[in-house]
Amino acid sequence: MTPTSTLQASPIRFVRPELRRLKAYHLDQGAFTTFKLDQNEVPFDLPRRLKEDAIERLRKESWSIYPTFNGDRFRKAVGAYADWPWEGVLAGSGSSELLSLSVESMCPPLGEVLSHVPSFGLYLMLVPRSGGVPKFLPSGPDLKIPFQALLAQIDKDPRRPLILCTPNNPVGDALSVEQVETLLERMEAPLLLDNAYHEFSRFDYRPLLDRHRHLLLFRTLSKAWAVAGMRLGYLLADPDLVAELVKAKLPYNLGHASIATGLAVLESPSFSRRAVRSILARRPQWADLFHRAGFEVFDSETNFVLLRCSAGGGGDEGAQARMTVLREGLGMRGILARDVSAGPGLKGCLRVTVGSGGALRATEKALLEMGYLAPAASGGER
Repeated sequence: MTPTSTLQASPIRFVRPELRRLKAYHLDQGAFTTFKLDQNEVPFDLPRRLKEDAIERLRKESWSIYPTFNGDRFRKAVGAYADWPWEGVLAGSGSSELLSLSVESMCPPLGEVLSHVPSFGLYLMLVPRSGGVPKFLPSGPDLKIPFQALLAQIDKDPRRPLILCTPNNPVGDALSVEQVETLLERMEAPLLLDNAYHEFSRFDYRPLLDRHRHLLLFRTLSKAWAVAGMRLGYLLADPDLVAELVKAKLPYNLGHASIATGLAVLESPSFSRRAVRSILARRPQWADLFHRAGFEVFDSETNFVLLRCSAGGGGDEGAQARMTVLREGLGMRGILARDVSAGPGLKGCLRVTVGSGGALRATEKALLEMGYLAPAASGGER
């Protein structure tokens, strides 16, 4: 018979120790707000005509029949859009699914995986889950991607995979095409480049695929394409590599609704281009607003801005307290921003999506009411 003590022991002991040490991905959204600026969605919903196009495509599908194994119609549409062989395209439920698949497929058990912090927090979950060991380098006080430190690590051992988010979330900075190519030239392992914000950036890494077969480029329709609710992303890579990843991918990972929506928007890209132009025009206005309010504002190649509250003599805790006051004050006025202060080096930091003109005016009014701006739209942080 099984001892009573064994029956009563917690079943969490069956979970691998390195996974028990992880923290669940979490977002504290609080109550409903007027302006949702915490998840980097575009401030415009998909136009009705595109929704109706997707719905009509979905109506024509037999809902009782499974979708295709790999969403080949969507893969072909992406290939045409990105000017890349469709056999080198893989689609997934958001780019995060494809990042997970790639890490699990190409990172050796107990092998080191390079990246840096602060960056997208999901990487710190993906690597241990695959059995790998994170070797994540810290950024300096400017929070920029530590290019030289990454290069030194690659020179030390070029056989370690690298996960690189550029433009980087949550900071907003990006490496140049030349810098990424330098990394690729030194590496003997895959470079998994998370390029979720590429539509908002000056830098186009797509041509690097023509010259470097060990590059994987991950993109999403969640941002500039206004279909975050459909969870649709894709990767571009060497067709031979994608053929191997297909073997490890679960079948039927895209449903009819996601495929129909993806086809509708890719065949009518003008909406996305207009949305991106609008956001790029407003991004400096958002940065200037927070700068005038007395916050440190980081340069951004994305559809968000990161700001940092000053310590005011109180060190990290003082900066954190000021950020909390700011976030709660905005929240009370219907403006939801993202507290990213739990990330390495991010004490006192708040991330704000570039929102609509109405959101910008409401935020300026809120900052004025809270005393961060003087009536003449000047002044400093209290």
